[in-house]
Amino acid sequence: MWTSPATRLAALEADWRQPTPRFHNFPLIARYHAAEQARPAYHRLDDQTWTDLNGEELFALLDGTVSRVGQQCLYHRLLSPLNDEAALQEFDQAAQLFAEAAPRGKALLALSHLTSTEAYYLPDLLTGNPLPELKWTAAAPALVLLLLATVVGGFWQPALWLGSMGLFLVHTLLHLSYRTRIAAGVRPMLQLGGLYRAGKELVALGLPLAGLRGLATPLGRLGAIVNKVAFLQFEGQLQSDLSMLPWLLLQYAKIVLLLDFMVYHSCRQQVEQHAGAIRAVFEGVGYADCAVAVAGFRARHPHCTPQFEAAGTGLHLADAYNPLVPGCVPNTLTVHDHSVLLTGSNMSGKTTFMRTVGLNVLLAQTIATCPAAAYVAPFRRVVSSINLADNLPEGKSYYFAEAEAVLGFIRAADAVPGGYLFILDELFKGTNTVERIAATQAVLAHLQPRSLVLASTHDGELGGLLAPMFTEYHFSETVTETDWFFDYRLKPGPLTTRNAIRLLARAGYPASIVQAAQALSHALAPAEAAPQPGSLPE
Repeated sequence: MWTSPATRLAALEADWRQPTPRFHNFPLIARYHAAEQARPAYHRLDDQTWTDLNGEELFALLDGTVSRVGQQCLYHRLLSPLNDEAALQEFDQAAQLFAEAAPRGKALLALSHLTSTEAYYLPDLLTGNPLPELKWTAAAPALVLLLLATVVGGFWQPALWLGSMGLFLVHTLLHLSYRTRIAAGVRPMLQLGGLYRAGKELVALGLPLAGLRGLATPLGRLGAIVNKVAFLQFEGQLQSDLSMLPWLLLQYAKIVLLLDFMVYHSCRQQVEQHAGAIRAVFEGVGYADCAVAVAGFRARHPHCTPQFEAAGTGLHLADAYNPLVPGCVPNTLTVHDHSVLLTGSNMSGKTTFMRTVGLNVLLAQTIATCPAAAYVAPFRRVVSSINLADNLPEGKSYYFAEAEAVLGFIRAADAVPGGYLFILDELFKGTNTVERIAATQAVLAHLQPRSLVLASTHDGELGGLLAPMFTEYHFSETVTETDWFFDYRLKPGPLTTRNAIRLLARAGYPASIVQAAQALSHALAPAEAAPQPGSLPE
């Protein structure tokens, strides 16, 4: 149903201001990212870190894109941090431009040409061998000429019409045998028209966007392919017509002239010849859509533009928060030559804070936008181990799976000194206390001179063992006679209170269990038996 540009724009603008929740088909959205894996990059976020940072939820929060191409490019951008300050500054300027209503409105309308789910298949044209070659393609012209010759010759030698019937049968078998494969091959090509229109309209706006620079030539080449693909789109229009006669006549023409083979062969050659032009337009359109989405995110969330240091070991975050946590308490962290060791009870805010730091570093180097009041740091690759699960399909225990993952961190830090931020949540949980402390101390002491480390632990002994390489911070809770609560504030120094057993009492555990636990706790750690500031008397 036709709608006026003004009506479409009003709907697009409303969705930009407050994106409506929508289903995300991540296997299709990730199609472009998967196609780019073989290309060199500064860093690709690994699956574990993406999961630890709640990557899919982060993408959904940021996804104010209009086009399927924009979705795919945004997903790829979030998983591909940069170490190019100039490129990030250009993207920041693009997002600032789309904060203005006039250029944003025109861009929204241009991008709306690529809303079909079929556009998810466009990345299939960007690979080295985008479309498979069909066996009978080269012979198709000769078969068509032979069929036409027998038909014409039959007027003089009617016996030739027997050959015509045989050739028509061969054509029919070829058409029916290959039509599914041809349809799969041309599937992404059918979206080139939408890509061309979106790119052409964006370039016509004359916006000073780095992603749209130099697209005039690629668009000209893409236009030539679009004209050839128009035949394939014409067939789809006929098939949807109420009258089936035109469509049936086209099917007979396709069988006699092997049009599917001819058009496919021609389009395949064009796609291979102009794959660079298709990529340039695809990435240019995706770049613009990503900038539109980030402009919307900025309009909805407090943020800052990151500042990058050419060299250094520190990190400064002011009032940083996790945008995925409603009402998240902001915290400030400044470190120079030291790494960070966090302590605190469960639910006190340690893991949320670790994710906050990771997300800020990731978003700084992907969309030049940090959920914080200030961000200053050098470029770093983010690697984490927060929700590492047992690798049971390979027969590995939790401890062994974690040991292998940590060994990968060590090798990465050795290979690129100073190039990583490691976020490590309670290493070696799967073993006994003595060996856990010893192994954690050895690993963190090895990583710290080579990288910035943000590690959490319940083992208070590690603070002394790792000083002065690590600066201690903690999160704590307040326990009263009737309740407990958390302030989620990062505090300097080690945790000095122990409330785990008291929390059992507040949770309703039988008094006998609580008393037995308290007695054994005093026996195991007599030096800490006296009440600490902020805790309750026994």
